[in-house]
Amino acid sequence: MQDEIKNDEIKEEIKEEIKEEIKEDTVDASSEEKVEAKEESQEETKKEKKNKYKEQIAKLEAEKAELKNEYLKALADAQNTKKRLQEEAIKDRKYASQKVVGELINPIDMLVQIVNMPAPSPEVQNYQIGFQMIANQLVDILKSEGLAAIEALDKEFDPRTMEAVQTEENLEKEDNIVLQVMQSGYMYKDRVLRPARVVVNKKNIEQKEEE
Repeated sequence: MQDEIKNDEIKEEIKEEIKEEIKEDTVDASSEEKVEAKEESQEETKKEKKNKYKEQIAKLEAEKAELKNEYLKALADAQNTKKRLQEEAIKDRKYASQKVVGELINPIDMLVQIVNMPAPSPEVQNYQIGFQMIANQLVDILKSEGLAAIEALDKEFDPRTMEAVQTEENLEKEDNIVLQVMQSGYMYKDRVLRPARVVVNKKNIEQKEEE
């Protein structure tokens, strides 16, 4: 009887040991699974962070490229503006006297016409000589500023520098030739300050065909 009790106790002890071993194995397996799951989670987190960083880098690169383009565009605009202002300043200096020169042309023309009129007496003729000297001095001053007379007489009519106020027919002259200058024209440097008013030769069609 006692032997049977001992055997039962031994069996119970063995069962308990087996249960503990199974429990430990289960705990170990569960721990390993947790570690593996944790490692997998960490890998996924790293991948997510890496992808996120890549997206941020790409976004920053795009912003950098856009800012660079805007900077280059602004720089080009600034350089063009600077160049335009410099050109305008040079042009303003070049043509600074144009207004004054233009306003003096008509009075000088009138003065020249007066001195070229026949003098009714020697006294008036003396005055005319003095006025002629003054007119010549004024013309020289204006020439030094860039004024130049437009040569039109016996030249081919140029609509850029001349204005045809009348046409005549002269068979001895070629067609479209200036026969007479009614009012002198002037250039101020490379600009037409006042076109020359001229009479232009115009042959009739029959005469042209005969020639």
